[in-house]
Amino acid sequence: MRLNRRWWVAIAIVVIVMIALSLSNFLNRPSEECKPVIALLEYNKSQGDLIDSKATDDDPAVPTQAEETAYQQWADGLAQRAQEINDPNLAATAIQVADAAAKFVSMLPRMRAESENHAPGAPPPPSFFEMTLLNKRITDGLQQLSDACD
Repeated sequence: MRLNRRWWVAIAIVVIVMIALSLSNFLNRPSEECKPVIALLEYNKSQGDLIDSKATDDDPAVPTQAEETAYQQWADGLAQRAQEINDPNLAATAIQVADAAAKFVSMLPRMRAESENHAPGAPPPPSFFEMTLLNKRITDGLQQLSDACD
């Protein structure tokens, strides 16, 4: 039994495609250093969704007690996941993010108190600006981690 030349070409193409798919799956896998970073980023996203689900329409700028609890769990989870990162550069960034998140959460009661005593039309309380800077540090750090591991 002899195969036609077209069959040989078809078989060769199928083999090449299978090899290409295998290589693509192998090469697109995250490195070992990035696996805990990806876990941290995925956790951050899931916790962000959870916090958003607890938000109320009363005053979106001031978190409720339920949101504050979710924020605390978020910050604790980031700290835990940051400790699991072994690469020194990635770990330093992750620890800075977790530290900024912990500071952000610790300021929530102060922000709530200041907002309750805030007169309409008055400039925002100082805690608002401090928390805005912390939020910027968190988002910048998360972006650096994402860029390093994507």
